Amino acid sequence: MSALLAEDTRYDVHAISMPAKTFTGDFWFTHAAGNRLWFALGDVAGKGLPAAIVMAMIQEELEHRITSCARAGCDPATTMKRLDGFLKPLLPSNRFATAVIGWLDDDGSITLVNAGHCPPMIVRADGSIEEIDSTGPVIGIVPNARWHSTTLTLNPGELLVLYSDGVIESPSADGRDFGTEGIVGSLPYSKCPRAVAAAIVDAATKHARIGRQYDDLSVMVIGA
Repeated sequence: MSALLAEDTRYDVHAISMPAKTFTGDFWFTHAAGNRLWFALGDVAGKGLPAAIVMAMIQEELEHRITSCARAGCDPATTMKRLDGFLKPLLPSNRFATAVIGWLDDDGSITLVNAGHCPPMIVRADGSIEEIDSTGPVIGIVPNARWHSTTLTLNPGELLVLYSDGVIESPSADGRDFGTEGIVGSLPYSKCPRAVAAAIVDAATKHARIGRQYDDLSVMVIGA
């Protein structure tokens, strides 16, 4: 298990990642630049060492692309396009990744692109949940792929929750997936990102069959 805290930003960030096996195919990254916090979370199709090798390539390139785009003021969709172009010649035909890349401005505006990944959730101050659907295809496999960014607002006291499919697909003993309703049901009263991330991971692992974590599991929570 690993955790992450972003520095030099007014936002509080916490992430937890748990591999299903020795190696993980999940990846995440944050980068504070000026008045913006850049963030990313994604998942390589498959498990074990093959997925981990692709993940390592993505992680290194993602860090390079995000820091470069942060300096240039790029749209996250441009970052996703460049990451896709980097991966296409390197991946086998049956390998791809899903990802969310975005930035959160000090004024609370979120600009985000979702490449076939699980819909991020905004937990509003009144307890309502807003999901952000895909804004383009998965990366690394679709010819002439295009993405567009969407813009929302994260108000004080609200949370942005990103997660990998290993969270919602955690199966119970009778075969029921944890699902997005499991995430919503596990949200604690606290709005502390560390507490929220821990509560989601704890609930998902308890829901799963004992000793049978099905897939890599990652959660990132950003609090305004």
